[in-house]
Amino acid sequence: MNFGMPELHLMLNHIPILGTIFAGIVIVWGMFRRSADILRFGLGATVVLAAVTYPIFLTGHEAEEQVEHESWFNDERVHEHEERAESALVATLITGVVALFTLWRARGGKPLTTTLVGASLTGLLVAAALFAWTALAGGVIRHEELRAGFTPAAGAHHED
Repeated sequence: MNFGMPELHLMLNHIPILGTIFAGIVIVWGMFRRSADILRFGLGATVVLAAVTYPIFLTGHEAEEQVEHESWFNDERVHEHEERAESALVATLITGVVALFTLWRARGGKPLTTTLVGASLTGLLVAAALFAWTALAGGVIRHEELRAGFTPAAGAHHED
């Protein structure tokens, strides 16, 4: 098996998907525990997530270039995946800026601004939903069973 950009893209694109969920859980935990340290960690994770999401996004273009001549390649499906990924990327970058601003405002031991922490959490929830939507579009590129209107072949056996 060769390991190229398509495989790297498939491997790395899970980081933002799971990262938004992880950072959101940490922030909720910090709110529940009323812990500024946990909140700062969650906000910091959000900033790091935003920083790594753009390079991960860029792997998609090179992956596309390497597979666009394959018989299964469908330009419409890939374009839809890319459009959704751009939306998720923008949401993540904006959320990262909000989280960074929240940490900057709280520098020197000042209290965290509840509204900004809430905005960061909301941004993570939006980004997570957009990443799930993006992942679905990515899945249908190669998995016909995920496509609307799919019906299993006659005589297909289903094991429980």
